[in-house]
Amino acid sequence: MPSGHSGGSSGGHSGGFSSHGGHFGVSRGGSSHGSGSSFGGSHASFGPRPIHRPWYRPRVVVFGGRQVYLGTGRASTVSVLGFLVVLALIVTAFLGFSWMDKADFLEEVKADYEFYHAMAQNAAIKGNDYQVDGEVYKIEYLNEKYRIRYNFDTPAGKVTGGWSMYVYDYATAKSLLEAGTVRLALETELTKAHQNTDSVPLDYKDTVLEDDEEYVDTIESIKLYRTGTFIMVGISGALILAAVLVPLTASKATAEQIAANNQNNNSDANGQNTTPAGTWRCDYCNTVNDNSKDRCDGCGAKRQK
Repeated sequence: MPSGHSGGSSGGHSGGFSSHGGHFGVSRGGSSHGSGSSFGGSHASFGPRPIHRPWYRPRVVVFGGRQVYLGTGRASTVSVLGFLVVLALIVTAFLGFSWMDKADFLEEVKADYEFYHAMAQNAAIKGNDYQVDGEVYKIEYLNEKYRIRYNFDTPAGKVTGGWSMYVYDYATAKSLLEAGTVRLALETELTKAHQNTDSVPLDYKDTVLEDDEEYVDTIESIKLYRTGTFIMVGISGALILAAVLVPLTASKATAEQIAANNQNNNSDANGQNTTPAGTWRCDYCNTVNDNSKDRCDGCGAKRQK
């Protein structure tokens, strides 16, 4: 930590500097209804009629190699289940990526501990050449633990913005703040120190990894995301199974239902044919194709005679 974690890596352990139209009509003169506005009789129509097809309308689909009929109830259920499957998969992916991200961060925290713990032990052995007094100016907390922020002077100038790991209880952190100083371990001899010199409080040599609240917090986050991921995988699987079973258990479509479904696909809400002349509409994906083609441009299905 140039002072707390300075250093070279980006990202990393927060314990230090671095690493880590409807229709309108008017009745004509002489009408039996007299003059004036009217919604009946002769009227003008503006714009094309909108096509209104409910997303849950009955339909005939090919499933498991056979044409089955989905009534309104089954059609709406399949649509809702499809939406829920997509939503569940998105949530599952989010939790899974969060789990992996926290796992990567945990490795950074561990690497930070090894690095700074070795630095503190080295400074304790080599003595004053690798030690300096820092000026404590602030304490910060994470859950139940605290860290200190400090500055320190070197022959090359003042190093600012250093910080420790989250290893102190409140009483210890407060006493350091009130005292205003903390003994620091340096990565290099004080005479060779520069304004990017890394440091850590010397007492870090007496800690274990589990003392660092950031380590503990990351472990808890991993457990939470891992549990959530497993739960959502189960929910996603159950939803996919349900979405498969609904059409799988549907009755085979009759010729009358197939014909009615084809008519419904080719007509708008008012029964008007919406398939242009010289074309045919695919029974499976509703794509409009030229009559010269035997297979659908949209899904490749063969034209039904």
